[in-house]
Amino acid sequence: MIGQLGRNLAALALVFVLRLTNQVSLCPAATVIFCYVGATIIDVTEAGEERAMTPGKLRSLGETAMMERKYNDAVSLYRQAIDMEPENARNWYQLYNVHKRMRSLNDALTDLTKAVELEPKPAWRVLKGKLLMNLGQCDQAALEFSLANKDKQSADASSGVKEANECAGLLRSAMSSYQKEDWKTTVTMLERALAFTLDTPDLLFLKAQSEYHTEDYYGTVSDTGKILKNYPKHIEAYQLRGEAYVRLNEMDAAVK
Repeated sequence: MIGQLGRNLAALALVFVLRLTNQVSLCPAATVIFCYVGATIIDVTEAGEERAMTPGKLRSLGETAMMERKYNDAVSLYRQAIDMEPENARNWYQLYNVHKRMRSLNDALTDLTKAVELEPKPAWRVLKGKLLMNLGQCDQAALEFSLANKDKQSADASSGVKEANECAGLLRSAMSSYQKEDWKTTVTMLERALAFTLDTPDLLFLKAQSEYHTEDYYGTVSDTGKILKNYPKHIEAYQLRGEAYVRLNEMDAAVK
């Protein structure tokens, strides 16, 4: 009884000292205590001894942090697992899941690309194809879906190829119309292409510009507003939105 109490007190004393030196950012209550010391997580036993964390334990803690919506903690944990096992595709895949949940889609694409390089699972290629579609990279998405469907047995990959090719065709038509200053066709093609995407501020800005040229100023205001909601530092969107408000004779909104 006394021995157990002594071990617990020793562990708690170590945690207390670490907290006083501002070196602890995560310390769940458990028989075995895990703490961040600096940028590295350590395992503190009941006896107050430090043990190096394993990649498996880091992944487990990352999953817990993700379930608790502590996404920054989860990212840190998975990055430490990657530092220890950079060739383990599962580490990159787990980091992709966190970044996707955070809606950091470009970071998620980087993570998933690395996972697929290390372990080219068809299911992961399908996920990569969908992510590329979300980002408006439809030609690359079509290629990824095709690679996932080499055996012609994946319904998701098969439908993905069809949708990606349709999206890519619409974007080519939109770019061609934009260069010809055929603004109405550009708006129509981009409207249809954007239905396949999720985070494409550049395409949405092209649509807003085209709407401005067709004198659809309300459409311009609406689409630039969507851009600024997610990208508040998009200067071109602010400028175009202001010009549209001027055309609508809403000077107060234009100044803002």
